[in-house]
Amino acid sequence: MKHFYFFRHGQTNENRDGKQYSTGDNAYLTETGVKQAQELAKYLSDKNLDIIYSSPFNRTIETAKIVAKKYKNLHIETNNALKERAFGFWHPETKEAQNRLKETLSIVKKFLDKVTEQTEYKNIAISSHGGITRALCYLAGKEIGTIKNCDCFHFSLENGIWSFIDNFDTGIEVKNISDKPAY
Repeated sequence: MKHFYFFRHGQTNENRDGKQYSTGDNAYLTETGVKQAQELAKYLSDKNLDIIYSSPFNRTIETAKIVAKKYKNLHIETNNALKERAFGFWHPETKEAQNRLKETLSIVKKFLDKVTEQTEYKNIAISSHGGITRALCYLAGKEIGTIKNCDCFHFSLENGIWSFIDNFDTGIEVKNISDKPAY
């Protein structure tokens, strides 16, 4: 059996200031974002993580590094499949948005299939963005609406069957101007 922990990065300056998404690497964790990541790290500290896969953006790497501090020599591996994209959750009614959504799900599915096929790691964390985390959860069989900063979703995978275990909320409530309903 494998355990997966999909989580969104901590609050960033761009979340706080109202940007819906950013495909650039200008966002950084705010003081609140660091506190959220520290709470997430406490939750994940007893999960015996083997690896953290992360989007290559600073905000996800920063969050992953805070989680990794609770472990000795925990490797963080970046992967472009986990990059934030504009792919349709904000305006799902357009054909272009639907095409981007399908493309993103395809990219994320290829990544997730590759990770699930490897045998070396049993406890896997994935640090990414709201939309990518939502896509990961969807591919594991659970539809998730809005995902707050540092929300974490725990799934198990055994004999090809995904099971939702639980989710973690840091309890640190913030109002991101950029947060809008997922659908």
